[in-house]
Amino acid sequence: MVKKAYLLLLTLGLLFACSDEVKIVASSECSVSPVEVDVVYTKKQLNEFKTASKVVYNLPSPSEMAVILHETNAIYDVEILSNPKAEGQYNTDVTRALNMGVYFADLSFTSMFDYPQQAMLFMSAAQGLSEELDIVGIFNEELMLRLEENLSDKDSIMEIVSNTYMETDYYLQENDRSVVAKAILAGAWVEGLYIATHLKTENDNSEFVWKKIGAQKNALSNLIAMMDDCKEPQLDEFIARLRKLAVAYEDVKIIENTEVLDSAQAVTEIKSNVIVSDMTAANIDLAVSACRDYMVIGK
Repeated sequence: MVKKAYLLLLTLGLLFACSDEVKIVASSECSVSPVEVDVVYTKKQLNEFKTASKVVYNLPSPSEMAVILHETNAIYDVEILSNPKAEGQYNTDVTRALNMGVYFADLSFTSMFDYPQQAMLFMSAAQGLSEELDIVGIFNEELMLRLEENLSDKDSIMEIVSNTYMETDYYLQENDRSVVAKAILAGAWVEGLYIATHLKTENDNSEFVWKKIGAQKNALSNLIAMMDDCKEPQLDEFIARLRKLAVAYEDVKIIENTEVLDSAQAVTEIKSNVIVSDMTAANIDLAVSACRDYMVIGK
């Protein structure tokens, strides 16, 4: 699984739950000089953030994903990624948003393996979709220049990707376009899962990878609830496929054990044992491919 460029979503979702409005002073990390801006979130926006955070809460961060890829001796395979040259073929806001999420996931994956030229292709594709979606001021000349200047620095590219996603999501929330924001998140989540199910490794590390895949069971339930809340007819078929994926996930067993680390300080740790049978893995593989096939135009 790739991506957790969603630190903003997660932080806000966990910290702010009750008030009707929350005012935050945020520092922009993308400008040359830090600029403080007053950000006021309504109760509706905070609920959106909380819902989204439930989807991404268990996803590995980019650094964690890098460790996973290293430990499994994963092999970079561009064939499992989407076609960045197909961006002009998506002709509705829903398909554009879903595939913008797909490109974010592919961009993150490519960056982790240090393929800067392909990363540029996916960023350019995301830029094209952002223009079609009328997302203003994010994918500008300055961003593309920063990306080009940091092509040899994998960590910098991953930070740029993360910041770009967060700025995109914030722009959409600010402009009351939560359906587009949710579709981007859903596209990224499904593409990340698709990559994981098709990940090739030098050694037989499939059990390790499938534990990470199985751990997405609860995130999938929250994703379906989030997409249902969109009330968007153009998403009905996509949601139906997500429901079939949820059926495939029903046989995933997640056993949680609580371990007391410090009884005096009441410190405990919850460890999860994820069990995915070969049959369940095969069913998930087929179902996530069906979700992905709905979104992505073939190579």
